Amino acid sequence: MGTIKRTAISLATLIIIVVIGVFIFLSSNLGSLIVDAVESFGSKVTQSSVSLDSAEVAISGEGALNGLTVGNPVGYKSNNAFQLGMIKVAIDPESLTTDVIRIKAINIESPKLSYEPGGDAGSNLQQLVKNVQQFADGGKTGDEKAGDKEKKLIIDLLTIQDGEVLVVTPLSDTPIRTPLPNIEMKDIGKKDGGSSASDVVELVMQKVTSAASSVGNVSLDELKTKLQSQVGDKMKAVQEQSGSIDGVGDKAGEVGDKLKSIFK
Repeated sequence: MGTIKRTAISLATLIIIVVIGVFIFLSSNLGSLIVDAVESFGSKVTQSSVSLDSAEVAISGEGALNGLTVGNPVGYKSNNAFQLGMIKVAIDPESLTTDVIRIKAINIESPKLSYEPGGDAGSNLQQLVKNVQQFADGGKTGDEKAGDKEKKLIIDLLTIQDGEVLVVTPLSDTPIRTPLPNIEMKDIGKKDGGSSASDVVELVMQKVTSAASSVGNVSLDELKTKLQSQVGDKMKAVQEQSGSIDGVGDKAGEVGDKLKSIFK
């Protein structure tokens, strides 16, 4: 056997060993790599804490993310803005080596959203959207802004099902719970030949914020009326217990001011 032939066989064998080694590494470490990437990128984009319990992704491209939590922006009462149960993902594995990654489906099951009106942006969710927009506009490096090296995404179908909104106000320690309308989004990024990850996050956040703002088909005016009624009942109970109306009018005025500041 000639030297060149032996060298070629040795090189081919070495390449096969390396490929097998990479395959084994990805099979055993892909989940932890995804967790690290989601937490790192998510925190930068939302300017808030992001944690992911675990990720299970097969080489076929199908998998699930478990326990994704997005913290609230600074200045809001509740700890978290999102608590997502199970996220099922199906990726076209052949697209991973191209400039545009195609995600066949993302299904988010049983998410819990904390909707807290108030603040400069109008609510905690709107503040998160604002943070994402700031990242998309100015948080990228020069190379990323150029767009020639940045991976793009196309998502065929994204669904959010069986969600719940917890409306948080300073008037009560117990959030008001209401269902989140199911959300379905198709062909995200398809028209433009792919969208950046931050643009996709912004688009989904806007859709979710709009749905959460409707508070499960209960308008903010109706919610305000409900809260005012609850406050009125509490004031009446205080008056009956004290046997006096002294100070109740002032307290009601303070509550009214709070309501105005929340639902402005």
